[in-house]
Amino acid sequence: MAYEPCRYAQRWPELFESLDDDQKQRVSDALSNNRLEGWEPDRDDVADLADREAGRIDTAEYIRRTMSKVTRGGSM
Repeated sequence: MAYEPCRYAQRWPELFESLDDDQKQRVSDALSNNRLEGWEPDRDDVADLADREAGRIDTAEYIRRTMSKVTRGGSM
């Protein structure tokens, strides 16, 4: 099945440019699954997830960024 851009890829296409279709699909799936749980990601959330998928940051840094948002009252 071909990748279909999700709402976040349509809103912020530059965040998805460096990803291949499989990576784009994994990011889209993660965003969709978490939206079902009530999370509405902002641009920084999507950028962090795309950076993690692309290997620009590791899992520890992704968790650190996420926890920082939570503790300062971010969008989580």
